[in-house]
Amino acid sequence: MTPPAITIVLDDRRKRLGLWWQKLQHAVGGVPLLFAGVHRLQAPGGAGDLLAVAEIAVAAVLLLLLARDLRSEIVASPPAHAHGGPDWFDIVAGALLILESVHSAHPGGKPFYERPLFALGVATAMIGLLHGTLAQLSWKRREIHIDENGVRARTSRIRGFSVAWTDVRDIRITGKAIIIDTASRSHTISLRRYRNAAEIRAAFSVWDAARALPDAS
Repeated sequence: MTPPAITIVLDDRRKRLGLWWQKLQHAVGGVPLLFAGVHRLQAPGGAGDLLAVAEIAVAAVLLLLLARDLRSEIVASPPAHAHGGPDWFDIVAGALLILESVHSAHPGGKPFYERPLFALGVATAMIGLLHGTLAQLSWKRREIHIDENGVRARTSRIRGFSVAWTDVRDIRITGKAIIIDTASRSHTISLRRYRNAAEIRAAFSVWDAARALPDAS
């Protein structure tokens, strides 16, 4: 019996580390803004400072979202694939950058909306709002698709391969890699890069077993 087709989104450790580095940069930038807002509220006549209230609120929400995402990263098992909705961390981080541009504006200088931080904040917030759409774009997705026709893998924006079962001579499944041998070359999928290596290994084991059956297509 032919197994059902399967698509595995690759959970790349390096890509995830890059995303966490960006989040930490935003969070570190939120700490001084939080203290600046508190200082402004505590200053004489600062009780009604709306900008200070906004700075405190946005920075606090950003730190809470960071804690939430960190907890999800630690307890998630198996690793969760990218969700299809907006990324609230990026949206709040964008608002933080916009507030930083407002905070750093001075009388006689450039308006806050002409500062690079403002443009970066708007861009960051838009990326957060469009997170689901961007995650679904084919050029962004790293995935392995296995069906009755063969294997199709995209391991980066420019790297990938497609192999029909009729061309496959052997599939070697090890703890570190999947090696697909054909008459002309070998294709290697390094498993050490991916947090969902066990899922990848299991899928290839099932299909390799089915391929070996006499009536397998």
